[in-house]
Amino acid sequence: MNVQRIVWLALFTLSALGTSLSAQQPQKIYGIAKEQKTTAYYQEQARLWQKEVDKEQDNAKAWYNLFLAQRAYLQLTATDIWPNQKTAFYARLQPLVNEAQQAIGNSFEYYCMKGMNTDGAKAIAAFEQAHALAPDRPEVYGWLLTHYYPLFDEAKLTYLAPRMLKANIYSNANLTWNYNGLQSVAPNGVFISNGDMDGIPKWVLQYGAGIRKDVLVVSKWLLADKPAYRNRIFQQLGMKPLSKTIKDFPNLSAYSDYLMAEVLKQSKRPAYVSAGTPMEFFRTYNMENQIYLVGNALHYSKQPFDNTAVIEQNMMEKYYLEYLFNNFQQHWEDEVVKKQMNLTYLPALMHLKKHYQANGQAAQLAYCEKLINQIAVDSGRKEEILKWFE
Repeated sequence: MNVQRIVWLALFTLSALGTSLSAQQPQKIYGIAKEQKTTAYYQEQARLWQKEVDKEQDNAKAWYNLFLAQRAYLQLTATDIWPNQKTAFYARLQPLVNEAQQAIGNSFEYYCMKGMNTDGAKAIAAFEQAHALAPDRPEVYGWLLTHYYPLFDEAKLTYLAPRMLKANIYSNANLTWNYNGLQSVAPNGVFISNGDMDGIPKWVLQYGAGIRKDVLVVSKWLLADKPAYRNRIFQQLGMKPLSKTIKDFPNLSAYSDYLMAEVLKQSKRPAYVSAGTPMEFFRTYNMENQIYLVGNALHYSKQPFDNTAVIEQNMMEKYYLEYLFNNFQQHWEDEVVKKQMNLTYLPALMHLKKHYQANGQAAQLAYCEKLINQIAVDSGRKEEILKWFE
């Protein structure tokens, strides 16, 4: 075991000593985008999976989860290098990947680790190798879909997306939330996603189930990172090339925000973004007076309009909200949906609540209040969240 790995494991062990976690069995690691866990949780899981590796060096499952736990911990703690200094980030984990290569070098899990710890053509080559070894294993589907989407490769997308639905990679609650987001968009509109959870599931619904393929779902991160993709999107939206480049910004995150703002302002197609987008973003780009709530999405419009009717039509006619009361699937992803994603319905529901109160619509008001209460209860922070709207 090399020195870098020894130091890494020592830090994990020392830090974990101060925790009082009850889990004694290693748990499957899903990652920070799909589960809400503490740094202490990932420390403990790394310790537990390391014990499995020590017992059985050819345990590919243990190596893979050890890597995922350490990766998640690093993402949460090394915020100076994630997501803006990927090369430095990968270097922190490379000693572990090198060790795994010696132990499980020709396995599906090793090629997943290799792909996740690099980028560009090397990453895709590794993911494709993993897929060739085990075509029915879903762990690489999302990585491959994210690669082929900016290439507009219809054949690959229609191959991968149905497999992602079949594998239940995303929960019913997540897919329904994203379905509702797509229904918020006017015909032939554009929806800009802030990240994986409000972007990739929409692509899966479009190419796996044929839902709202007229909507152009754009990733702000791919806009910033993929020049060819950016140019093609600008062309589709009737936009002119921009004067600023990534060199004018301190990091990729700031550049992606700038690009999202420009797409909202310049798109010739109706433009939308998730309702979870911080209002500070709109103030920074002087758009707070052109942004209108329309459900769990926000619509940019230079022309003022009364959004109450749009919110009501979307929330009460187009959206499927019954899953908030009766979700018959149990999925590990449900926690993040309840604690984060479903909260984006609340501003629109509070708007409707005031509207129904003012117009004496008792039945509609009761249903609206039922939805609000359910979302608040599911979040686990009912009192805190309801105070936001007082």
